[in-house]
Amino acid sequence: MKYNIPIVRKDISVDELIRRIDRSKYSIAFITDNDDSYISQTSIYKLRRLLLSGLDSSDSISSVLTSTQIKLRENEVSKPKSVKSILIEMETQGVEFCPIINSNGKIIDIYSKNDLSNLISETFKTGSISKRQGNINNILVVGGAGYLGSVLIRELLDKGYYVRVLDKFIYGRNSLNDIKNNKLLEVKEGDIRNIETIISSLEDIDAVILLAAVVGDPASKARPTQTIETNLLAAQTFAAACKSQYINRFIYASTCSVYGKGDDIIDENSPLNPVSLYARTKIASEQSIMKMANDSFSPTILRMGTLYGYSPRMRFDLVVNTMTLKAFSERIIQVFGGEQWRPLLHVKDAAKAYIQCLESPIDRVGNQIFNLGSDEQNYRIFEIANIIKDALSDDVKIVVEKSSTDARDYKVSFEKIRNRLDFNVQYNISEAAKEIYENLKNSIIKNPLAKVYYNHYFDSTEE
Repeated sequence: MKYNIPIVRKDISVDELIRRIDRSKYSIAFITDNDDSYISQTSIYKLRRLLLSGLDSSDSISSVLTSTQIKLRENEVSKPKSVKSILIEMETQGVEFCPIINSNGKIIDIYSKNDLSNLISETFKTGSISKRQGNINNILVVGGAGYLGSVLIRELLDKGYYVRVLDKFIYGRNSLNDIKNNKLLEVKEGDIRNIETIISSLEDIDAVILLAAVVGDPASKARPTQTIETNLLAAQTFAAACKSQYINRFIYASTCSVYGKGDDIIDENSPLNPVSLYARTKIASEQSIMKMANDSFSPTILRMGTLYGYSPRMRFDLVVNTMTLKAFSERIIQVFGGEQWRPLLHVKDAAKAYIQCLESPIDRVGNQIFNLGSDEQNYRIFEIANIIKDALSDDVKIVVEKSSTDARDYKVSFEKIRNRLDFNVQYNISEAAKEIYENLKNSIIKNPLAKVYYNHYFDSTEE
């Protein structure tokens, strides 16, 4: 058969069936009687909804089976009228695959909706998965309107994924303006501290990318209670909800800030030495999420370097972006301290890495922690300033402030993600600084001092 969709007998348990589906490339299974005659098909989404309504995972699937008319006998495949009728039914019910059965009712082949439409020389649009077939089609990006999220969702949409964005939109919706009418995009407003919001956002979702957080040391310091509620408690609840609904793919955004300060090159097994509430909540969330891991829940933790570069939801509280803005507006680059090491990562390279984790075999990324960045972009702060100065203009001056120094100081190894996923960066600081500078010059970024560009402001709606 062309499609390796699980075919199981009706006495299989719900728990085992979900495992079979999750290990396959598809989100459905076909159910047969004990004599292997076809009864029905079910989806992992339906099974998750049944579990939420009280079904015991140890129960047999036979207790909730319903018969279906979506099937074709082998002699009907060549009959346009029969095929058209099934296609209409598949479209109506949102079904992607149809079993072909013999005179005894046994499955002998499987056709997709595209296969059937080709038989009668018509083009059927398949909605959210028209460009993709497989078990990872519908992606929930939590915090999808943010700095990284607004870059990531565009990459996902371009690849044909159906994307649901869950965001509180405390910094407005402008980052989604140019894509808000995309048919593959669904936007949901909500606070992840609300359990009902979490549960409803997971309906029919194959994978979750959790970006939402109170991000950065200043923001966390300004709002400690919300930081704990969002970065720790809500993250734990989200992961637990995914596990309960058998959503295996769960990618969690962490940070290299968990390392705090260290003299040696730091890898994923190095001691953690947080110097901020932000980092401490990320560590606690990492530990809690990894403890939940089992055969049906395989989280991936990405400890990102400091992000930089242009984004539809721009930030000017990140070192490269801040320095570039200062160079543009004041012709100076302020350096606080300067000797501290910091690993850097372009926001587009970060987005690429999340998609690589999403598309990689689960046994390569599941239950794993990766430092996300590149060895060649470990820089001291003063080196960053000089790169930006060289990229922009000779008349920009570097001003060193010794009175205020960031306590973070770490040089990070990215060997694991490079070797395991063949991840390599494509962008650099010089290119990013030039792009941001031009966007400021051409007023693509308007009023860069507005609160919306700085995460330590809480309820900003300024443009």
